[in-house]
Amino acid sequence: MVVYNYNEIPEELLVDHSYTLREIRLFLSINKDSIFLHKDINALDGESKHRVTVVSKDEYYIHQHVDRSYLIPYAKKVIYYLKG
Repeated sequence: MVVYNYNEIPEELLVDHSYTLREIRLFLSINKDSIFLHKDINALDGESKHRVTVVSKDEYYIHQHVDRSYLIPYAKKVIYYLKG
């Protein structure tokens, strides 16, 4: 469980800015329609001071199959590509 102050959560993530994994994790807890992609990191450690940079931010409709059913995307998801 991650303990935090509300003012620690970034209101938005900007392209070409770096953030700690803790900040990313806190942002994700509030912005549930966000998806983060990183080539090497498989988990966002809520206590980590490791820094990553937001390389790009785009909005997409995510099409997927779950249990032989097609889920129709009614809203776009924000996709963040991270590096570092």
